[in-house]
Parts: sequence; C-alpha cells; structure tokens
Amino acid sequence: MTNRRTFLGLGAAAAALSPQLHADDVADARDGLPAWANQAIDAAVARYRAWKGADETISFTFVTDIHSRLTEKPAQPDFANSRFHVLFAEAAADRAGCDFLVDGGDHDYDNGVKSDEEALARMAVTEKVYSAYARRPVLFCLGNHDHGNYLGRKTRPISSELFGETFNGLAERHGFRLTFGANKSWGYFDVPGKKFRAIFCNTSDEAYYGMSADQIAFVKQALESMPTGWAAAAFGHFCVFDEIGHWKQYQGGSVMQGKTAFIDMLQGFVKQRPNDLVGYFCGDSHFDNQLEYKGVNWTISQGYGGVGRDNLPWGARNLGWVRRDGEMLFELVAVKPSAGEFRVFRVGKGGEACDRTCCYLNVLPKPEK
Repeated sequence: MTNRRTFLGLGAAAAALSPQLHADDVADARDGLPAWANQAIDAAVARYRAWKGADETISFTFVTDIHSRLTEKPAQPDFANSRFHVLFAEAAADRAGCDFLVDGGDHDYDNGVKSDEEALARMAVTEKVYSAYARRPVLFCLGNHDHGNYLGRKTRPISSELFGETFNGLAERHGFRLTFGANKSWGYFDVPGKKFRAIFCNTSDEAYYGMSADQIAFVKQALESMPTGWAAAAFGHFCVFDEIGHWKQYQGGSVMQGKTAFIDMLQGFVKQRPNDLVGYFCGDSHFDNQLEYKGVNWTISQGYGGVGRDNLPWGARNLGWVRRDGEMLFELVAVKPSAGEFRVFRVGKGGEACDRTCCYLNVLPKPEK
C-alpha cells in the first residue's frame, strides 16, 4: 500500500501546483521539445486550423500503443523513449486548443517483466509522466498489455480498479468532472459548453479482451441519457468490430467477450438517434483501418506497435516501425458538428497523406426551401 499511496500522492501534488487553464489562456509551449517534434506538431495543427476555419469543433489528441518498458523516470525527458512521447500529445493539444486527450492504452506493463513489482514500477513511470499535466482532462483506456500479467504466471497485479484510480483519477484530482461506472476504468466526460460526451471504455474488463454486461449497460445509458442535440464518441483499446482489426493469423473468430452485445447496442442507438454517434476510436491492431458499418464508424490508429505485412487484413495500412528518437505517431482528431463529419490529422510519421475524413450523419438534414 505504501507504493500505491505514493502513486496517488504524486497526482495530488501535481494538481496543487498546476492550475486548470482555459484553452485560450494556454501559451504555445515548445520549450524543451526537439525541433523535429515541434515541426511535426505544428504541421498537423496548421492543417487542423485550415480545415476548422470559423466552425466550432470538438477536438482531442489520441495516442495509443506506446509499448515502453521504462521502469524509472529520468530527471529529464528522454524523447528516444516512447513513454515520453505523451508530452508531444500534450503539446499538440495545447497548440490546437483541444478539449481533452485520450490515451488508448498498451504502455506495456507485462512483456518481459520479472515480477509484479516491476509491472507496478512501469505503471508508476506513466503516472509520473502524466501527473503534472492539468490543463485538460486525459481519458485513459486500459490495454491488454496494461494488466501487468507476465509470462509463466497468471497474476494481474494491475486491476481495472487500480488502473482507473491511478490514471482516470488524475483528471478528477486535477479538478475535472468525470462520470464513472463501477470503477474508474470506464466512464465519460462532458465537454463544457459543447454538447459532446466522450465515453472511455475498458475492453479488458471481463477478460483479456472483454466487456462486462455492466459496462455495456453503462455505455448504453451514457448514450441514451444525452440531451437532444448532443453527440458522443466512444474510445477503447481493442477494436470491438474486430473484422477490421484482426491480424490475419488470428482471424476465424472473435476473441472478445461481449462483442455482439456492444455492437448491437451501438447500432441500436444509431437507429434511434442516427446523427448522434461520431464513432468508436481505438488502437491495439498496430495498423490504421476504417469502416462504417450499419451507421457506426470504427476507426483504428496504428500507434507505436509493429505488425508484419503478412498479418495485415484487407484495407489496413501500417507505416512500419516508428523510430522513437526522430519520429512520432499519434492523431489530432476534430469533430465538426455543423458538417456532420470528423477528420483525423496524423501527427508525425506519414503526415498529411495519412489524414482521414469521415461522415457520421446517417440522416441528412432536409434542404431549406
């Protein structure tokens, strides 16, 4: 428990030292970032601003599949280690004036660890890297490599409850109002003044890949309780619609418990409110892919993970391994309600060629006479 209290104390101290700021009050911070990072961030933000124009948007950064094995936080950020690339996502969010940030999971608290204590140490580094950032809420999705399980043992030292309290608890300790489910590994955030609900899910709740009936019921209620005129986006680690997310070697059947119930629930909501679900955003697959099926947009981001080309399903794109000491790969995403569309802006590897635009309207408004 001593280590646990230390983890929570770090977040509380950061909250006391870092005042919550409005987007318009945030300076264009670039001190300490390498030139190549500033260039990539600025290029993506410029494309976003040009696309946004004078329209209102809801925007966020989405970083996923960091896959770092760092067990101690050095005195200065080591930008050759992907764990510190979350600072790039924070800088992008500040410069673009984003409403929130999303971490899609898989920081890697299991691969190669020798003990439960090492898994917890890796988790502590992530918490320390994020803890001083209090300008905007960060919504965290538990990844399948974030349980802390390691080869040869079946322990799960990082429970959903511990993960949720450690990470989504940060936003709460920083003064943001989040609504949680049975534990803090799933819940939602209502963007102030923008009629938008960001729902973060735990796709390893019921099993290694799985969503419990309680969590699905919570997401259903979160969607259906939105006032008229609101829209929502859902976030998770695993692509629940795994027909577009599977590596070829794993195709032939779903590996996720609760898959059918979750998909049916989203499709049922879209039937009732056809223009109020932007989509579901995730990582895990280590490639980009996109599909709209029965009114629901499913969007996968490659992140930092690797996958062989022989494992890519139809339609998927992987740009190869991300060189951590000179490249980054995450997304700046913006929703434009007036147009019923969202655009994914690639920050880093691939650049503008990897930007994606999607429509989420299923019933077009009648033209004015």
